[in-house]
Amino acid sequence: MKAAVLLSAAALALSAVPAEAQFGQPQKAPKTWASAWVGGLLSPGRVYDPASSSVWAFGSSFSGGLGLHREFGALTLGVEGSIAPARYELRDPNANNAVIEDGSGKLVTTMLSGRLRTGGGGPFGMYLTGGAGALFYRVPSLNRWDPDLALMTGAGIEYRPSAKQTLFLEWGRYWTFHQREGVEDNSARMSQLRGGVRIGF
Repeated sequence: MKAAVLLSAAALALSAVPAEAQFGQPQKAPKTWASAWVGGLLSPGRVYDPASSSVWAFGSSFSGGLGLHREFGALTLGVEGSIAPARYELRDPNANNAVIEDGSGKLVTTMLSGRLRTGGGGPFGMYLTGGAGALFYRVPSLNRWDPDLALMTGAGIEYRPSAKQTLFLEWGRYWTFHQREGVEDNSARMSQLRGGVRIGF
């Protein structure tokens, strides 16, 4: 009887070793996230150009971007950038907004940004987002990049199908302030809708 008990205990001990090796140690959740998205800029607005006493009017366009962020609990901080080809018109406000020039330009954003998780449950989450940086305009006739101060706020929803992958849909609002004395009366606003994926590592 005693021998049977000892044999049973030995068998249990031997079976525990391969079971532990099979399951291994649990992996830590990723803290660094790389993002990629596509979306659109909605009504980028008009920018007054005091040098030529004219107005640059940009149209809505598709956009794409990349980001890299680090997670600190519910808060995630990092950098991001986007680019959008956009049609534009140069208008003369002193001639009933007559179109002087039109063509294809580019809008580029570079931002320090963050996300704050505000709710959700399980694989679903909700968050607020915001940032500060620059919006660069590019039109062929100027032959240069024209930077403006830019602020951004927004909100999003996300779904995490796995520990290292997140899908998201986000809406944001940009405020840009053109270079000039007294930027308060020379600001432009535009909205952005984007969806994409984040990979954790």
